[in-house]
Amino acid sequence: MRSTFDITRDGLTAINTAADQLAKFQEQLATGRALRVPSDDPTATARAIGEHAELSTIAAYTKATDAASARQAAADSIMSDMIDKLTAALTTATGAGGTTATPATRAAAALGLQGLREALAGDINSKFQGNYLFSGSQTDQLPYVLVGSTWTYQGDNTEVLASLDGGRQVNQTWDGQSIFQGSAPQDVLTVLDNLTTAVQAGDNAAIKDGIAALQDAVKRATAAQSRLGIDEQSVTDAQARLSGLRLATDTRRSKDEDVNMADAAARMNQAQVAYRAALGAVSISNQVSLIDYLK
Repeated sequence: MRSTFDITRDGLTAINTAADQLAKFQEQLATGRALRVPSDDPTATARAIGEHAELSTIAAYTKATDAASARQAAADSIMSDMIDKLTAALTTATGAGGTTATPATRAAAALGLQGLREALAGDINSKFQGNYLFSGSQTDQLPYVLVGSTWTYQGDNTEVLASLDGGRQVNQTWDGQSIFQGSAPQDVLTVLDNLTTAVQAGDNAAIKDGIAALQDAVKRATAAQSRLGIDEQSVTDAQARLSGLRLATDTRRSKDEDVNMADAAARMNQAQVAYRAALGAVSISNQVSLIDYLK
């Protein structure tokens, strides 16, 4: 059976089809999204879901990596301050030793050493976001406290680690005792207290011993900061990798979800032309002329 074209029936179908296409591309231009509902493109929708899951994973790693970077930057700054203060203590103690130092010189040096010891105690007891940086895993414990006349380390040597995207682990806390004492018989705070007493008394032998202990402390602090620097570079590298992954993943997601604005505008214009043409065709077919009435 031959199908007869009905201008009204088929024309209305053409109008509706063109109107749907026009609305579709108008919405794409308004929202910037190519996918309105999954049925628009099930395959692209499935890919986009996968890319969103990947972006969520990348975001979680990025957040953790950024937090690690901030904590390391704080620790690096404190370690630099420690090294500066230990170096200043060395200079002060050296100037207070020997036979040329006067009582006034020694008194001033003793005050200086006492102030540096207090400053170093503040450094080792530093907090970051509510947690102590230099007490190992005991992040709620003040690393060094003065019990009577004895400095006591309250942390442990188990350092908290953070995992980067490649599986590498970096420090988030540090063993303060390994920096301030290591294998030495005394921690640096006790060394400075004893050195202050030696300077006040003009005890050159004790001053010499204190200077040697401070030199060892500088080496320990410098080594700790060097290890931290390696970790910081690892975090920087991880941040760069994550940034690249995020960009690549979002580019893939965008190809499926985001509209090509120029293409959508061209298609909208085509749909608009088709819509107007269909309207015009149906409108003309339904016009009744004077001749029709005279028949």
